[in-house]
Amino acid sequence: MNNNFTKRFAISTVLLVGLLVLDWLPNVMAHTETRRRFESVISEMHNGDLNREDFDALAAGYYEGLRQDVKPTGLPIEKDDIRLRGDFLQYEFRPNVRRRYPAGMRITNNLGMPNPEYTYEKPPHTRRIALLGDSVSVGPYGADYEALLSDRLNHANSSPQFERFQILNFSVYGYTVLQMMDVAIEKAPQFHPDVYMVALTQLEANRKGGWGAQITRLVLGRADLKYDFLRRVTAEAGIQPTDHMRVIAHKLEPFFLPVTQWALQQIKDRAAAQGAQMVILLVPTPVNPEVINAEFDDIRPAVDSIGVPVIDLRGTFGSKNLTALQVDAGSDIHPNARAHEMLFENLYRQILQDPKLSMYILGTSTGGNG
Repeated sequence: MNNNFTKRFAISTVLLVGLLVLDWLPNVMAHTETRRRFESVISEMHNGDLNREDFDALAAGYYEGLRQDVKPTGLPIEKDDIRLRGDFLQYEFRPNVRRRYPAGMRITNNLGMPNPEYTYEKPPHTRRIALLGDSVSVGPYGADYEALLSDRLNHANSSPQFERFQILNFSVYGYTVLQMMDVAIEKAPQFHPDVYMVALTQLEANRKGGWGAQITRLVLGRADLKYDFLRRVTAEAGIQPTDHMRVIAHKLEPFFLPVTQWALQQIKDRAAAQGAQMVILLVPTPVNPEVINAEFDDIRPAVDSIGVPVIDLRGTFGSKNLTALQVDAGSDIHPNARAHEMLFENLYRQILQDPKLSMYILGTSTGGNG
């Protein structure tokens, strides 16, 4: 009896002390270097002037936020829009989503794509483009660069050969180049696309996020890596399921470019097997141009090695007020509707100016009326 009382008393004391510490900690934090650093980062974000260290942290937090037990930093969770799969792809959009966000509407069709309803079978005289990307390419429904491009192609580039263009948007927020690859192999071919358009952002080009975050989630969840190449990479990197997330990320960093190159090559090979073309887009978000250039410069060797046209949209935002082009200045750096319009204008201009791009995307050597 006496022992039980002593145990209960000790437990109650520990809990009480813990509650007092939790109440006291924020006041201490207010005077620490950590607090000052946090406020500095937030201030930089509001100025649209993230440095690379800040962006790396933001990107890592974003990808970690797709786990069920981790809250992301800076970017939206939006978990209610997805369903978990328990396989290599891990998750996908739910069908028939209809939800309003600060960026605009999120709408998916009955196949779980941020698109109008499309059939698996391609209609006659139709040229189909499969867009593979992450949240930047999802965008605000109907106002994203993909929707604007689709509308312009159909109004200015129809011909006897192609009476209509359909851009099938397979993008899902947080998707890495490995998930884009898996979609290109497993999902997209069912729709018989003529072009595979792979949209890479600096989130994907980030060594501390990108495909490494997906491999980390698969390893920690003891899920199947599906592809022998990835099994060999993790074995060569010496990764163990007991490793911490940051340890795994560190071990994978030397493989950043080889895995990126391999994934893009698999997409190219899948497209070629269907008689389709492949184009790669480099799509920026409206943040510090130095960050964008540094991230994309890192990934260019892998991108250029694939030997397909690359449309570099890094100059889209120029010297514009960057925070005015963000969904929520400083806290959600995704492009807003105006920024998507600018991305579309730059993309379409480059398509028309380059005969090779016109051939790949439009199926003709000359563009339309603009």
